[in-house]
Amino acid sequence: MSNSDTVRSLLKMFESFNVEGFLELLTEDAEYRFGNYPAAVGQENIAATIKASHLDAISGISFEIKSLYELEDTVVTELICNYSLKKGGNLPLPCLDIFKFQGGKVSAMLVFMDATPLFTA
Repeated sequence: MSNSDTVRSLLKMFESFNVEGFLELLTEDAEYRFGNYPAAVGQENIAATIKASHLDAISGISFEIKSLYELEDTVVTELICNYSLKKGGNLPLPCLDIFKFQGGKVSAMLVFMDATPLFTA
């Protein structure tokens, strides 16, 4: 599986809220950073961060990949994150993700997004 394929699989895990499946695609000491929030390092901390953050505000999510670039051990994606809000309505937000790889697994997932509308909508 190419690194780009792994990124596509990882996004599918997010769409189905499969945190455990997502974690299987990460190195043990992976870094996850969402927007301006502090980075979570290690699978246990990443799981806690994901479960305690924006998942509480949404009932669904889908990703529209606008572009995807793979260079050596890095994949960069330009996305539209389409959030379905628990209180009703949809919220599309632009996003740029950088995925760094080691040994076929994601060692860093850096999410560049202004998530303010997600928490204030």
